[in-house]
Amino acid sequence: MSITTGPTTTEPTGPGPTGTGLAQETRAGERDQADSVSILDLIRMAHADATRLVALTFTESGTSADPRRALRAADTAVAAISAHMYAVQTSVYPMARRHLPDGRARVAGLYAGAHETASVMRGISQHIQGDVHRPDESMGMLRARLAELEEQHEAAEDSLVADLEEMLSDEERRRVVTSFRRAMRRAPTRPHPHVPHTAVVGGLVLRFAGSWDHLLDTMDARVAAGGPVRAPAPPGLWGWYLLGRSTSLPRADNTDNSDNADNSDNADDTDKVEGGDSGALPNKSVRG
Repeated sequence: MSITTGPTTTEPTGPGPTGTGLAQETRAGERDQADSVSILDLIRMAHADATRLVALTFTESGTSADPRRALRAADTAVAAISAHMYAVQTSVYPMARRHLPDGRARVAGLYAGAHETASVMRGISQHIQGDVHRPDESMGMLRARLAELEEQHEAAEDSLVADLEEMLSDEERRRVVTSFRRAMRRAPTRPHPHVPHTAVVGGLVLRFAGSWDHLLDTMDARVAAGGPVRAPAPPGLWGWYLLGRSTSLPRADNTDNSDNADNSDNADDTDKVEGGDSGALPNKSVRG
């Protein structure tokens, strides 16, 4: 779901006019991005990504000869939906509670659906990881249930966001869009159905869970939604050792140069001897 997060920027923390200028440019860029898209458009793009990823799990499962492709597709869908649920719960739902007349009841219904979705995704993750405590439902049943829950969630959330956007001012809309983009960068990439669904405690726990999930993604080389795809780094000394390759390969050019230098020195000495150099041995003639 990288299209919903926007470009990742880093605000400098060091003192000085340069850091201050960069931070101001970062905030100005985020304001420009928030002005260019509405909340509803942002949510609909996220929903379109989630729907496409869930549908891809069925496509890969039915057409691919490699079963691992279906598992990767399901893992990517789980990561995208997990991040989206955290982002809307921390940036959109609080505004809906305050500004919509029936906002609390509607948000409570969305939380209930999100909890069931997280439980289903937890079962999918257990199947992917080969957990012996995975649920009794098959992978196909869990995928079908996830698709059904996601369709219901998208319809209810689109209606909520459309009503909310009509109640907000331009400045409040910009704040919600900016908050959503920032939340997507630190969002959990795995389901956490047992986290308490409260505004303060649940938000803090999920914030910590997001940091832990990002660490696990790095350790597992897992490409999650919105995460940067790093280029492979060249192996170092320990890398060459673990790969079972000779560490003298990078110095092959120097070895060849030294061998060529030795050969040229030997050739010069031979030329001197054959050319009658003053240091050459005299020829001995035998008289009869």
